[in-house]
Amino acid sequence: MTQKDASVGAGQYYSTLVFTNTSATPCTMTGYPGVSYVGADGVQSGNAAARAAGTVTTVTLGPGQTAKATLHDSNGVGGYDPNECRLSPAKGLRIYPPNEKAAMLLPWATEHCAGPTIHALTVGPVERG
Repeated sequence: MTQKDASVGAGQYYSTLVFTNTSATPCTMTGYPGVSYVGADGVQSGNAAARAAGTVTTVTLGPGQTAKATLHDSNGVGGYDPNECRLSPAKGLRIYPPNEKAAMLLPWATEHCAGPTIHALTVGPVERG
């Protein structure tokens, strides 16, 4: 799992999460990955990503092929009341591929809104990548 094509502007961050089939046999993915920030202690920080609108399809990946999902974060700089945002450090993203129970950690030192009423992180469904 990698992150690519990041773009930032006006308090918005967009990136593409890329999932690669590293096995020797085909696999399928359907739906949305689970994504959340984690703090230095490895515990989830703030709310998990909400599901963005999109068409859910089943993607079949041969060995070495990829699928992708769009990640979006409305960061707290100027976008939210600081008392609601509760800007907090994160050491990375915990990412669950769709319909999986094992997560991966994508290291990414950043700050994000961790307030309980803030839902700034969204993720789209996987699609052929």
